[in-house]
Amino acid sequence: MFNQRKNKRFSYKPRFQDSEEVKSKGNLEHKWSEIKGNTKRRGSRLFSLPALIIMLIALFVLMYILDGYIK
Repeated sequence: MFNQRKNKRFSYKPRFQDSEEVKSKGNLEHKWSEIKGNTKRRGSRLFSLPALIIMLIALFVLMYILDGYIK
């Protein structure tokens, strides 16, 4: 009476599946990981965005302090 439906399982095999396609897929994944790894560059910490923002803020503070000495 309260039986739940079970998932149906099909043993479907694609018509044109070859082992060659599986190899090419693995080769494609290898190439993708190789390209992805090569695009990452390690930038120096001196020219990173947070460091540049801190230097800019320090420059404005220094200009404000030196402007007070001139007047």
